[in-house]
Amino acid sequence: MPSTNEPGRAIGTRSRPLSSADAPPNVGESLPSGVRVQIWNRFDGAWASGFRIFAAQPGGGYLVRRLSDGSVLPINFAEAELRLDPVPLPAAGRGSWSPPAVA
Repeated sequence: MPSTNEPGRAIGTRSRPLSSADAPPNVGESLPSGVRVQIWNRFDGAWASGFRIFAAQPGGGYLVRRLSDGSVLPINFAEAELRLDPVPLPAAGRGSWSPPAVA
């Protein structure tokens, strides 16, 4: 029985990673450093937000940085396991949270 968490299988209504043949037009040959992306979660078969491209690897694939703590993940991600994150970050100074002043 095949695993239901394989990246190439659709799970419920979730999208699956794309092969290079059916990649969306907004994902080019090379993703530049700093571009916000979602990664295909190999454990639960869902897309996860909160990452940026750290570096393209010479042999193919990408290293990504987690936005929450700035850590670079120790896994090389294929382009099919990445997609542009549709949720933009708020502009600096606009809508950013700051702690209340202490009286």
